[in-house]
Amino acid sequence: MNTHLPSRPTPERTSGKAPEITPISRLSLSLRPALIATDVDGTLTRAGKLDPAALAAITRLVAAGVAVMPVSGRPAGEVTGLCRYLPGVTRGLAENGLLEVIPDRAPRWLGKPTDKPRLRQVGERLNAEHDARLRLTGDDFCRLGDIAYEREGRDEPELVRLRDLAAEMGVHLVWSNVHVHLAESVPDKGAAVLQMAAELGLDPRAIVTIGDAPNDAGLFVGGRFGATVGTADIAGQLQYLPEAPQFITQAREGAGFVEMAEAVLAAVAAGA
Repeated sequence: MNTHLPSRPTPERTSGKAPEITPISRLSLSLRPALIATDVDGTLTRAGKLDPAALAAITRLVAAGVAVMPVSGRPAGEVTGLCRYLPGVTRGLAENGLLEVIPDRAPRWLGKPTDKPRLRQVGERLNAEHDARLRLTGDDFCRLGDIAYEREGRDEPELVRLRDLAAEMGVHLVWSNVHVHLAESVPDKGAAVLQMAAELGLDPRAIVTIGDAPNDAGLFVGGRFGATVGTADIAGQLQYLPEAPQFITQAREGAGFVEMAEAVLAAVAAGA
């Protein structure tokens, strides 16, 4: 049965005090890590392509008994391809947590199916009434739940403007480093990961999450997981997150994932 995923507001941070973030080199875990839930674009990639070093790190994690699950804003079809070809990966979450993807099975809704025509109308209104100039992603034809547009270099103040306008129309707008998403409820990758963990009998304290952008906010919520990690790219975007990740890598993009993987593997070797 489909269930609603919990929604969380995503206002930008207004406090003048910078959050305290620990370097990933000081990672500590209360349980042996069993799963890495990872964003894809900007986290497993480098300059828009899958990073070979990140793929090698996934291989090492899986060999050490730590599963890896992509949690992406990409559509179900693309995430299916990742699950089929990434080493040792058997399942993923697509469209910011709306859908579970397992190769050779139909995608499964984790939340309520969305009203895509309504979302599309909001995008059209943003273009017509507010000069948003949003352009649908090339993969729009295979998206099942959300509407996504190319980010095309838009800076955060412009994205906040569009987010606030979308909110006035009753729709949630969130962005990654490549796309701008419209959704009926607040996108929450973390809630989807928790749902999967409950179904698999996996203790959330044995999960490490990693991401790089505001659409990963649900992966950073305190108290949900054993450790939450942001790549170095998140450092300049903390004001747009309700909560900062616990740890941050020194490296950007796929190199940040590798840095996190090394810390997790060290924790495994130390008997975490």
